[in-house]
Amino acid sequence: MLKPHQQPDRSERYSALRPYSFDEHLDVLCVYDAEIISAVFRSEDFRTNPFAEHYKYIAGRTGLDFDAAIETLAHIPFSWDDEEHRRLRGEMNRVVSADSREHIAGMDAFIAGLVGDNFVAGGEIDLNEQVARPIFYELFGRWLHVDLKDFFSDSGISQVFDAALSLNKRKKVNKSLGELKCAFARRAAGLPTSPEIAVAMNAVGNDALIGSLVLSLWHVLEQTPGARLADVAFPSSLVETGVPFIERIANRDIEINGMKVAKDQKVRLVIDATSRQITGQEADLFFGKGRHLCVGKPMSLVLWRSLSRALNAVPLRYTLRRLELRDGDYAFNYPEHAWIGLHD
Repeated sequence: MLKPHQQPDRSERYSALRPYSFDEHLDVLCVYDAEIISAVFRSEDFRTNPFAEHYKYIAGRTGLDFDAAIETLAHIPFSWDDEEHRRLRGEMNRVVSADSREHIAGMDAFIAGLVGDNFVAGGEIDLNEQVARPIFYELFGRWLHVDLKDFFSDSGISQVFDAALSLNKRKKVNKSLGELKCAFARRAAGLPTSPEIAVAMNAVGNDALIGSLVLSLWHVLEQTPGARLADVAFPSSLVETGVPFIERIANRDIEINGMKVAKDQKVRLVIDATSRQITGQEADLFFGKGRHLCVGKPMSLVLWRSLSRALNAVPLRYTLRRLELRDGDYAFNYPEHAWIGLHD
């Protein structure tokens, strides 16, 4: 049950487990039904998962320094449910909303140029390294007024959210977060926010945005293998998510849409089970609901639609080569590589 989101038979597994099931190994109530997931997202009777507390516990038990991870998690809105949540969310929203028209136009032009430069006959494209990652760098560089390519040394910082991460990997992630904080601190005078918020935005956005773009592209292209990109029918919304699940904890004994949850029970909302690939319906929960709705949702949809338009301008045929998901990943759907070939 740890990684059904990476299993080839996940459609059948989700169907068999719907609408919810209890995982004794994880001590988690896993929810696969879109209506129940949406109801939990909106409910005031569930609180967020205290990510930083998990690192504090590990630090106390091992004597290791996880200060960078703890500080990063403390600056992420969905780590909180109170006034601190509203403050952090407001600060991130201020950053991503500034000059939005300018950034939308700039990203549209950037994506058109990126596709035009890379999608050439006889070539092979890695949708992560040559498409999604440059888009991430450009967008967050615009938001934070820096060139991320200059100092973003490790793309694995989002794994700070992975509760099943090994101790050695946690140490590596903590080190990378500390280095990123120092890099932003050196450029603090030009940042539109604090270095801590800048690090937190990168941790939230990296794997989620790149994973969602690449997996959505791959799924759409799988539907018409060998077609011309100009003829591919791209949907208006992302159809796959890099964030397969989000967890909440019940504040009291509650029954919600027929599901009984005990006080302090952890609930895993498997939003991956609501994707188009699994249900045949357009997903609606990738960005959450209610007070924790992702502040990056509008721009994520802008990027997807810009990328779709740019690819529809390419007359070449494509061949799917191989998709490689990151090993040992329990918190994300992250494709390290997604190769396609291009030809006339």
